[in-house]
Amino acid sequence: MNTKFKEIFSGKVVNKDLTLDTGVDEFPRYVLEYLIDNYCSEETFQEDMSLVARRLKENFVHGAEAEKIRHFIRENRHHSVISSLEVRLVETEDKYWATIPALNENFVNIPEHIVRQYPMLLSGGMWGTIDLTYDETEIHNKKIRPFKVTGFTPFQISVIHMDEFIEKRAQLTTNEWIDILINSCGLDPDRLTRRQKILYLCRSLPLVESNYNMIELGPRETGKTYLYRNISYYAQVLSGGKATPAQLFINLNTGQVGMVGTRDAVVFDEIAHTQFTDPASFVSIMQGYMQDAKFNRGKKEILAFGSLVFVGNIDVQGELPHEKYYHLFEPLPGFLQVIAFLDRLHAYLPGWEIPKLSPNSYAKDYGFITDYFCEIMHELRRTNPLDSIKSRFSIIDTGNTERGISGRDQRAVMKTLSGLTKLLYPDGDITNEELKEILSISCELRQRIREQLQRMAPGEYERVKIGAKIHATGETVVPTLPDADRDQKVTLPEHPSVGEVIGLAVAGDRGVILRFEMQATKGNGKIVPLGSIQRVMKESIEAAAQYIKAKYKELDLPLEWRQNFDVAVLATFMAIPKEGPSAGITIVTGIASALRSIPVRNDVAMTGEITIMGRVLPVGGIHEKIQAAYEAGIAEVILPQDNMNDAQMLPAYILDKVKLTPVSTIEEVLDHALVKK
Repeated sequence: MNTKFKEIFSGKVVNKDLTLDTGVDEFPRYVLEYLIDNYCSEETFQEDMSLVARRLKENFVHGAEAEKIRHFIRENRHHSVISSLEVRLVETEDKYWATIPALNENFVNIPEHIVRQYPMLLSGGMWGTIDLTYDETEIHNKKIRPFKVTGFTPFQISVIHMDEFIEKRAQLTTNEWIDILINSCGLDPDRLTRRQKILYLCRSLPLVESNYNMIELGPRETGKTYLYRNISYYAQVLSGGKATPAQLFINLNTGQVGMVGTRDAVVFDEIAHTQFTDPASFVSIMQGYMQDAKFNRGKKEILAFGSLVFVGNIDVQGELPHEKYYHLFEPLPGFLQVIAFLDRLHAYLPGWEIPKLSPNSYAKDYGFITDYFCEIMHELRRTNPLDSIKSRFSIIDTGNTERGISGRDQRAVMKTLSGLTKLLYPDGDITNEELKEILSISCELRQRIREQLQRMAPGEYERVKIGAKIHATGETVVPTLPDADRDQKVTLPEHPSVGEVIGLAVAGDRGVILRFEMQATKGNGKIVPLGSIQRVMKESIEAAAQYIKAKYKELDLPLEWRQNFDVAVLATFMAIPKEGPSAGITIVTGIASALRSIPVRNDVAMTGEITIMGRVLPVGGIHEKIQAAYEAGIAEVILPQDNMNDAQMLPAYILDKVKLTPVSTIEEVLDHALVKK
């Protein structure tokens, strides 16, 4: 395959194995690969590479040496440096100015013929050898601008022919092409499964598809930003720190458009630790931009094309996210866990399925020169191969829910499919089996978002199952999400037991099942709380104890219990902090069961605050609690009467499975919860 690949794409490939451990890692990968391809022979690689490395080190300017080099240029009137060169047009002066970071200089004169020869200088800049001179007679706006570019030799490919690229892709099989793309990304395809290869290539989707919004959460050391840092100079990675609206969208003081207007992709690395100035306002601006690729500056509406990528870590258990996460957006900072924001994401990439990087993970065969591959991905944003295949399938809700899939679901699947088609089948020549494969991935990445939204807001989002129907074969594509059934398993009692009662609570923004165990032992009337019970719940226990002491006759308890018995209250699953007043009726039920030796029904869960007079008060999070009961297989939920109207707004599929029993007093609770003699 290497021989075939080199013949087809002659002059645009490099042996990736030779690009490792070169001793000049401070240079961008695309610079290094360009030099290796142009100045090094495989037969004499070590000798050639040593010459390249020596020249790089001689002409590369470190930041600390900038003033020294500026002085050298002034004294000698000529010098060559290796650096990046970026050009901008200042229309008020009708003049091009160059920026050379190595010299800390933003106003360098540059001839127009160099700009015309290398137009990429105007869109992100280029690396190369810059010939400079010093001329103190160059004056603009009454300021001396003496530095001047006299020549430029780029280290990057300056002209890309998309038609040639698409035509030559047809000479390789799909399996060969996928391996070539993985090699081009810098990884060894032989160490990855077919699915892992496709998932890894999905990291490139924001680079080939405009306004593509993606999140990837996974374990550490899986190289979540490796591709963005090493493959594309059109991507900007923000690692922690602060992010501002001026930086990302527009500077209101200068009118300068931010990174979404100048980069193909903006990547938020370590998103859990990124600080946003005025988070609520920032998220509101992002929501609008993610919806229609526009943002406002005063009365002016600005269109941009940059993709947004959110990357972070998530703890895993086995090969899936840890069961401690109720939904898979929990690792995000709280201000980003906003339904309207999350619904605008097009894809959730399962980073936990991509292997960690090791010394053996990197490519050892031929791949595209990084600079060429970067420019190809940039140009692919302008193509639309989906036009030739979109009549061959339909996006459907295979779950047949009442409302079905939304417009955002449809758009997200189509954008993912478009990106995968650009990468794998840029000519639009795709078989039904190949179409089935990328349709399944496209539906899966959006389905994962819908699964989490349904968990977070069950009343707002139905349980849709995004799939596709291929018209030619009549086959229905339904993706499988291994993480969809990932739950924290709370084992319910197998049969009614004395002192064992099921409560409902809210942990963060999710409902949880709580199992309480109460046991009566010899003592002197104490109620002893056990198991990570917090202050408010302890107060709830004290209210329950006071009620039992005052109403022992109504509860059919013997008078001597206060002199002869203690009751231990254990909240199981001790790693989960227990807080809130809503366990009041649960605790009274368990204590009454323990002291009267009457079992509690094992198919009933309950929630409600109790007063010392025995009244049951309403509680919060009723939707989340009933959702948790439904998922656990609870048959009946006892809840405060005042919560009933709110509870009846839940989806029909929950209300059909869970019986809701409203109560106003603790006597009603015990009547429903305790097993009849």
